[in-house]
Amino acid sequence: MKSMTDIANQINEDLTYDNIIEKLMEAKENDVPIEEGILGAIGGAILGASFGPKLGAAICKALGVDQKGAFGSLLTSRLVMSAIGTSMGWKI
Repeated sequence: MKSMTDIANQINEDLTYDNIIEKLMEAKENDVPIEEGILGAIGGAILGASFGPKLGAAICKALGVDQKGAFGSLLTSRLVMSAIGTSMGWKI
């Protein structure tokens, strides 16, 4: 059974820029259609991490939620907003 560190290291290796470009080039050479969802997911994750906390703060303000509380901290978290952006980008 793999440890969490081994799994995290494997994910980091798979998501490096060079690996992504290499896999896209292999797909192009083999005439395999590229799944655009992965590109949208990567873009969504980047945008979620970049703009997510400000968007979460605006949502908290609109809902009247304390940003320093548990729900407010969840909404303004970069990790949570990256996950939401990834999910949305995958579907677009």
